[in-house]
Parts: sequence; C-alpha cells; structure tokens
Amino acid sequence: MTDQLQPTYPRRGLALLEVMIAVGILTFAVTAITSAIVAGQQHSLEAREKIIASIAAESLLSQLSQEPWETMDSWHGYTEDVGTISDPTGANLEGDWNRIGRNVSVIDSEVLVESLQVYIIGRTIVVNTFASDGRILTTVERFIPEPQS
Repeated sequence: MTDQLQPTYPRRGLALLEVMIAVGILTFAVTAITSAIVAGQQHSLEAREKIIASIAAESLLSQLSQEPWETMDSWHGYTEDVGTISDPTGANLEGDWNRIGRNVSVIDSEVLVESLQVYIIGRTIVVNTFASDGRILTTVERFIPEPQS
C-alpha cells in the first residue's frame, strides 16, 4: 500500500479578521502619537505664556522699585488689561504681550528680622499677570523698606 502524503501549500493572503485587527492596532497607534504631539504643543504654548508673563511682571516690578517712596503708593490698583501692556516709554507692546495683562497692589507691611528682633517698616509691591480668561499666570512680590529720614 502506498500512502502518499498530500503536499501542504503555504497559506496565501490574510484573513479579513487579521486585516481588521492590524488596522485597529495601527489606528490606536496613530491616535496615541497624535494625542502626544497635541499635548506637547499645548504644554509648550502654556510654558511660553508663563515665561512672557513672568518677564512682564518682573519688568513692571523693577520699574516700580525705582519709584520715589512718596509716589509708590499711587500705583496701588494700577491695571493694564489684556492687550494693553506698554513699555516704560508708554509704547504698546505687540506680539505675545497682547495675550496677558497685569495689575499692581501696594501694601504697607512690616518685616521682622528675628536675629535682631527688629521690625522693618515698608511696602510690599505685588504684581500679578493674568490671561484673558482671568487665570493668574504669575505673581511676583518685593518688599521695599521705607527710607530713613
């Protein structure tokens, strides 16, 4: 008796189910990568906005620190709305500066130097920068002692 084995042929092509699984995996991978890119861009824009806001706050605080003691209190309540920030000469700033505003608070305060047990009287200047939706982006403050007479 001659038993011949039937030759086996390699399977050609892919089954529809395998193709659907491969497309599903590919779609998931593309969606995940796209989401990561969009999230990275959003974080980058937020970081840029915070950096610009910090520069704007520090700039105004530096300007106010140079003010005479007698006129410093007049800055309390000063506000530059979003899109109206100007440089020290009064010229409006363009570009990314249009997306932030800033305001100032001047608060009479005392600081205790514990090692000397001495209170120093002065003013704390607080500069906040904010976005158009009202979010506070940065807050910078500095204590300025009252000059001795």
